[in-house]
Amino acid sequence: MSDDSGSFALNVTPLLRQSAAERVVNQLIEQVRSGNLKAGDRLPTEAEIARAFHVSRPVVREALRSLAILGIVETRQGGRCFVTDLTVARLMMPLKFVISLDEANVESLHDARVLIETGMIARAATQVTEKDLARLADMVQAGLELTGDPLGFRLLDQEFHRTINQLGGNPFLEVVAQSLYELGMEYRRAATETPGVIERSAAEHQAIFEALRTREPDGAAAAMRAHLMSIHATTLDAIRKASRPGRQRSRKK
Repeated sequence: MSDDSGSFALNVTPLLRQSAAERVVNQLIEQVRSGNLKAGDRLPTEAEIARAFHVSRPVVREALRSLAILGIVETRQGGRCFVTDLTVARLMMPLKFVISLDEANVESLHDARVLIETGMIARAATQVTEKDLARLADMVQAGLELTGDPLGFRLLDQEFHRTINQLGGNPFLEVVAQSLYELGMEYRRAATETPGVIERSAAEHQAIFEALRTREPDGAAAAMRAHLMSIHATTLDAIRKASRPGRQRSRKK
């Protein structure tokens, strides 16, 4: 039985408490999926949720923490939990924390980017508009003028790839592609400090744009594949340089 605060005196092991929390998580997710809870809705209090599910308040707290990590709920001022905006970008955010990039998995990252981004640009080539092309043309020109500014070029490069992935028209793949892009950012920063890398990337952006302008999917995919191969090579080189013993010792100083 519960007291007035909604607490339960349950004599359970941590494993059973964890299982109970998982059940609460699954049922709350189902409430969101069914539409009973919508983006922006305020959840009941911990005590009310505990009474509804016949669990203790610590179990509810654990469940809400899990849902917060998944991007489904958030705590706002006043301590109450709300359903988030449930955007694809928010819900895919945990992907960025699953993998850390190193020499052992850089090939897998490259493979994933090729599979996704060549497919996205092939689709974009069939539906790109003149307005889209004008925007991309401005980015290409800006990139050619930023070859002496690594930071500026990296910001533009990110926007260039994001724009093309948006044109692919699949919000799920768009977020996955952006997550994979950001996964290699640490080493891309190092790579863009290498002479000639930015100039090559800027030229490859121009080739991608020209291929998109023809609206020919295979040509656009080939141009993106060539660009991603260059990115892969310079990223791998940056990883290897960073892992050299002399470099590691210098970082500790």
